[in-house]
Amino acid sequence: MAEEGNISSLLPGTKKNKPIDIKGFLSRYFVFMIIAGNFGFTLLAPFGLLAIKPFYKATARIRIDPVVQTFIGKGEETSILQQYRGFARTQAISMRSIPILAEVIECLTPEQKNANFPKGVSLEMCAAILEKNLYIEPIYGSHLIDLAIHGNSSVGLAEILNNLMAVYKKSLESEKRVKNANRLKFLRSEYDALRKKIQEKMEKLQKLVKHTSTSSFSEAFNVYYKKAEQLQHAFVELYLQRVDAENFYHQRLKEKEEILALSMQPQVEEMVANDWGLDSTQSWTYQKLQEMRSTLDGLSPDNKDRIYTEEKMKAMRKYEKDMTDEVRELARIVIYGKREYELEKQLISAKNKFETIKTAQKNIRVKLENAKDEAVLNSERLIVGEQIQAELKHMRELLFKYESRINELGVQSNAPNRVYISVRAQTPDFQAGSNAKKLFMLCLVLPFGAITFILFIIEFMDNRIRSPLNVVHALGYPSTWPIAKAPKEVQFSRVTLDAPNSVSSKAVRSLAIRLNRDAENNQSKVFLFSGVEPRTGTTEILLNTAHQLGQMVPQVLLIESTSDNPTLRKLLGVASSHPGLSEILDGRNTFEECV
Repeated sequence: MAEEGNISSLLPGTKKNKPIDIKGFLSRYFVFMIIAGNFGFTLLAPFGLLAIKPFYKATARIRIDPVVQTFIGKGEETSILQQYRGFARTQAISMRSIPILAEVIECLTPEQKNANFPKGVSLEMCAAILEKNLYIEPIYGSHLIDLAIHGNSSVGLAEILNNLMAVYKKSLESEKRVKNANRLKFLRSEYDALRKKIQEKMEKLQKLVKHTSTSSFSEAFNVYYKKAEQLQHAFVELYLQRVDAENFYHQRLKEKEEILALSMQPQVEEMVANDWGLDSTQSWTYQKLQEMRSTLDGLSPDNKDRIYTEEKMKAMRKYEKDMTDEVRELARIVIYGKREYELEKQLISAKNKFETIKTAQKNIRVKLENAKDEAVLNSERLIVGEQIQAELKHMRELLFKYESRINELGVQSNAPNRVYISVRAQTPDFQAGSNAKKLFMLCLVLPFGAITFILFIIEFMDNRIRSPLNVVHALGYPSTWPIAKAPKEVQFSRVTLDAPNSVSSKAVRSLAIRLNRDAENNQSKVFLFSGVEPRTGTTEILLNTAHQLGQMVPQVLLIESTSDNPTLRKLLGVASSHPGLSEILDGRNTFEECV
């Protein structure tokens, strides 16, 4: 049967262990606990009465302001309203520190110290004792911390609290001064470093001002850009002039070719006709020829004078013609030369104008490219300068904040602390009470607690099954199908015979089948039925299970071994005189006689 249960079938919240039954524990041991506890209390009470001692109590209070008004500035110091409880708790814990308490003890007189601490104890040990005797707690709903101390003597109690408040307040002020000094040191170092950075930035800015010729560091003040813009306009204008000059030059070349192709003969003839010398020569020659012709009248052709005169006339005509040709040639040379000169002069003028504009454009182009490069470089300088100006502005603002914060810390270092003494401790004149209540509770709790603890350990070590629930926890899973009560009109001992279809019969039949399967698989021969509580129907379940097993196996032997209210004889109708297990164990009867 044990093989059928496994870990996967464990009930939720169960384990293979016996649980603690508080109700059962109290029902079993309550009376014993009361008796034993009262006995222990009776024994301890006399010793408690002898140990009763009165004590004195001194109290004081410290106030913590959540907001402290500053000396300068419009605002207030950082408020601790949201973190007040944590801050107050921190102060209460800090006042318990051993160095603070040791300094407090050093401020006591020898009489005050001997009245509150054992003689010959070290300062650290006295501080540890004082830490245990102190009560320091924030008062809920207020801004106060309550301080209290108990002692067997009133001497020194008030002084301890007053010294504690004074020492702690002094330590806070010292801590504040050190913190402010560290802050000032850090801020001054940052202030100096920032001023050095500002000086370096200013030097860079001055160099940029020299290169950019402006301190505005805006593109509108980029002189190189304006220069490039002017050069660009000049370049465009020269380009247009160059185009016009080039076109004019080519036009002159074309005009020259066309004009040179024209004939200047009429102008030559006009010049020849207008030549005064030639005209005079022709007039004189004509006059002489007329005179000479008149002398030839009447002369024969063979006349020497005639021949001479005719030859002379021919010579004069030739001279006139040669002179005319010379004048014509000279006129042609002059007119054609003058025309070529004028054309060449105009062409040279057009070409020189074109070349001049071209050279000027080339120079302007070089200057424009240089101006553009300088404008780009200057723009980069302006950007760097603008950035440096922005950085300088930010640095100056930060420098001003540093300077303001340094001044504020210098003033705030002398400001009042957030923590100050509200109520000083007074030397107690009367006893505050005694330790009777504590001793009474100790005498009451010690015996009852010891007895309860011992019995609880015994209960925890006891693995005996006391209830059906222990069986489930011991196995870790339900043992079998729960067996319900028999129908009202049927006796439970005969439920399998008289009501075979009832739920109880089915449960018993399931149990019998499981027992039979276990016997076949494991060769089990003996099965023990035991009740965890009296009158749980163990014998009746056994009898019904035997009825069901009798239908599966040839023989079933029932043995009732309980001596407390045996019921199997009554259920089976066996006479009380019939020998049983006791007789077999005593040797009065044999097994065969009893079965």
